[in-house]
Amino acid sequence: MTRAALSRQAFVDAALALISASGVEQLSMRKVATHLSVSSMAAYKHFASKEELLEAALDTFIARAEVLPTEELPWAQWLEQVALRMYRALSQERSWVSLLGSLPLGDQAAAVTDAVMRRLVAEGFSAEQAMAAYFSMLQLVAGAVCLHASLNQRLTDRTGASLSPVTSRYLQSANSLRLQVAPTLERAVQQEPIALSLPLLLAALQQQLRA
Repeated sequence: MTRAALSRQAFVDAALALISASGVEQLSMRKVATHLSVSSMAAYKHFASKEELLEAALDTFIARAEVLPTEELPWAQWLEQVALRMYRALSQERSWVSLLGSLPLGDQAAAVTDAVMRRLVAEGFSAEQAMAAYFSMLQLVAGAVCLHASLNQRLTDRTGASLSPVTSRYLQSANSLRLQVAPTLERAVQQEPIALSLPLLLAALQQQLRA
């Protein structure tokens, strides 16, 4: 193992590989060291704790997600792209969602926050409105990611029709209202969760700006 392979970034990359394979909850300094075929003490030369390693790994994850559009777009489309890119990245690595907000804000997370705030304030939102919009977007993305996996599951009803678990459970105690609502519910859960909620948030922000 060369000295270059034992760089700080090597441990971050190893942590990201393990998180991708097994999730954030299963990560340990020992597993990272084993992945790199070094002793656990080698990891502690760069990181004082697993939490510090996770902070660095999350920052690298955010940087590699490239959530900030580089093309010129109207502010609503620009913000939509930020949200969609966050959603796609987190949908592939859902275990990060449980740690969002619990780890200190790294450089990359701060840079994304700054970019969103600058863009919204430049469009006429107050700082308070811009921050509320940003946090609403983050909450929307995190919630959509959490729904994504469960809504993609399918069950088969007595007629052989394929139903989502949500619709199937909803119809367990069926009445006339539920039978009427079920087709609409099924169409809703078949969509990407963010496709339902993000347009509503953007429409609300556009109305707030006009007001």
